[in-house]
Amino acid sequence: MTMERLHPLSAVLRVASYGANGFAIPAVLSLVAGGFVEARVGVGGGDLFAVLAPAGLVAGATFGYLSYRRFAYELTPDTFDVASGVVGRTEREIPIRRIQNVDIQQNLVHQLFDVAVIRIETAGGGGTEATLSVVGLDEAHALQRGIRERRARLRASDDGDGDSTTEGASVADDASAAGDVAGASGATVADDATAIDDGAAATRAKDEERWDGDPDTWEGDSDTWDEDAAPGREGAEDWSDERGEWTAESYEPLLSLRVTDLLVLAATNFQLGSLLFVLVGFPLAGDLATNVLLAVAEPLGGPESIDPSAMTVDQYVVLGGTAGPLVLVAGYVLSAVRAVLEYYEFELGRRGNDLVYERGLFQRYSGSIPTDKIQTLTVRETAPMRWLGFAALDVETAGYGSGSGGGGGTQAAVPVAVRARVTTLAHDLFEYDDVALERPPKRARQRYAVRYALVVLAVLAIAYGASALLSGFTLWYVPAVALLVVPVAAHLKWVHRGYALTDDHVVVRTGFWRRRTHVVPYYRLQTIVGEATVFQRRRDLASLVADTASSATLARSAPTAHDLDADDVSRLQRDLRDRLQAHLRGDRRPVDTDASADSNADA
Repeated sequence: MTMERLHPLSAVLRVASYGANGFAIPAVLSLVAGGFVEARVGVGGGDLFAVLAPAGLVAGATFGYLSYRRFAYELTPDTFDVASGVVGRTEREIPIRRIQNVDIQQNLVHQLFDVAVIRIETAGGGGTEATLSVVGLDEAHALQRGIRERRARLRASDDGDGDSTTEGASVADDASAAGDVAGASGATVADDATAIDDGAAATRAKDEERWDGDPDTWEGDSDTWDEDAAPGREGAEDWSDERGEWTAESYEPLLSLRVTDLLVLAATNFQLGSLLFVLVGFPLAGDLATNVLLAVAEPLGGPESIDPSAMTVDQYVVLGGTAGPLVLVAGYVLSAVRAVLEYYEFELGRRGNDLVYERGLFQRYSGSIPTDKIQTLTVRETAPMRWLGFAALDVETAGYGSGSGGGGGTQAAVPVAVRARVTTLAHDLFEYDDVALERPPKRARQRYAVRYALVVLAVLAIAYGASALLSGFTLWYVPAVALLVVPVAAHLKWVHRGYALTDDHVVVRTGFWRRRTHVVPYYRLQTIVGEATVFQRRRDLASLVADTASSATLARSAPTAHDLDADDVSRLQRDLRDRLQAHLRGDRRPVDTDASADSNADA
């Protein structure tokens, strides 16, 4: 089969991009090193720029065009092949079984010309395995669907092979006995049958190569493959149906965000990353940011102007205490705008075994989440979400290196919805229902109160020491106000932590401002760890970590039940191990923990 090329617009974009880089690099070198070159060889920076910049432009544009011409891809029944490289040729085969997601992305230029960027992610990959920039939008959707169907076909084939293992063994025994009787004539018949099958398969493969994917344009040889059995017609082989009947890929809409949902998302969503943009943009705002800061700080005892020679230490403290909340407000507004742009026209649906989604305004995303790869469900609720009765649903998949900002395996299946709708979807995916959680022992709450109080006292001591060194600093006692909220903070932290064991899942909850309820099926557990710090051991406490194939990353820890009784953690480790083994055996009956413990003791 002939390999396909990218969309012609890709050549234009690559020529422009590489040409601009080829022009910019000599221009910068001429500006930076022009004086040095002129002193050495007598050629000025302007003359150097006049020679090198056009040459760099031509070289970059040529390289961009060649990179387009040398890039090709092909979707085969078992692999997705990519060939690229101008100086060195690279050919890659990505097994369909390993492909986990096919993301389609469009910026404003792509939407204008009906093209898209395809990013192919694989299980276990540290990043994007292949990027096609750019292809036609129809071609992108065709590739996305084709990969999904081939993956389903291979999965069904693997399941079929597993189911027929036992039956195949007995049939093989009978065939072996019959072969002893058949003798040489049987071998001749087998050879003829093999030759006929090979010829039919070759003809069928050629017919498939000529087919464009439209069921109405099938022109297969009716002697080798019945035309009515062509893909897309009744009676044909189905790549996505275990029964072997081709059916049109059905789409089941699950959820779409309304305007009110977007407003709730904007009002309840806060991303810490937005603070970085605020801090970087603060100097760019110039006088506007300074005037706002002074206007808010002056009634609280702040300075009238930022004059280091005239400001007192107390005024510095007031100015810093005012700047913090203003940065948070600006970050909150930026988070709201970003959330609306990111999840504009969000739609979630189901195609076969995959969850599919589309979202975004200026940057459109379309992708899929294979349900058989989901390791953990997380019901995420910020404090404002809980007050309004809303929640979000995140899914973690095994080894998924998201190229679209998925967070290293975590994707928002539902960015925001009424909590009942979120729990319904969680039930559809994992048969999970809300359960009552068992809280940590009350001595854990005492530990939180002591820890918070020590932090406040440490800040208070530092402030007092600073007041002794700085004569103008008299507000050292202000941090003591935080001691009033220490009991409330400790109680809220304790209330929003807990765990539960159901017939099929271990459920772990933690967090107040951003509460997360992790739902992990027993058969997804990989490591069950009990751990305790020095301070936990003093109070006979420990934490239980339920690790899966996707849990631990630099930005996110594995689902953890914090500060449980140490004896309970040991018991839960045994219980979870027994439940995991029971599920692997196919026995989903509740495990009698006490009986299991007694049997282990007897053993």
